[in-house]
Amino acid sequence: MTPIQQDYIMRMIQMIGDVIIAATGLRKSGYLVEADKTLRDALLTIMPEHADLVDMVDETTAITLLGDWRLVEIYIELLLERAELKIALEEDAPAEAYQQRAIRIFIKSLDREPRLSMRGLLICGRLAGLELHLLLDVTEIREWEKLQRLIETGGISFP
Repeated sequence: MTPIQQDYIMRMIQMIGDVIIAATGLRKSGYLVEADKTLRDALLTIMPEHADLVDMVDETTAITLLGDWRLVEIYIELLLERAELKIALEEDAPAEAYQQRAIRIFIKSLDREPRLSMRGLLICGRLAGLELHLLLDVTEIREWEKLQRLIETGGISFP
């Protein structure tokens, strides 16, 4: 990857991170509808031409569209923030859907490229705190457990 591509990805991560922080501040201040809109529009920051598409396609295609594992991590973080906001808005079905998508993308992205940043480790902790047995089927739970063992035994690289 060229230094220009590297710089672009880092700027995109910073921008989406800033959007998430702003939305979290809005949520904590009680501006739930505004926070929801901010998060809904967050993908426009990193991929204006494909923002709606990333949310509509299956997990594997979303990972391909995002392209870089660091952008995948920030997308997972965005999904988890959207889930928390939906919980605050008492919209349980969309919250569960965001949580499920976040977990599935996390698992599939590490199957594709076994690499995690510190952000990814924090995401892993957030995901582990969810009611996985309610969100995943038996096969997905086995994949999650396999992934946890890989992290514990050093089978995942940390750049």
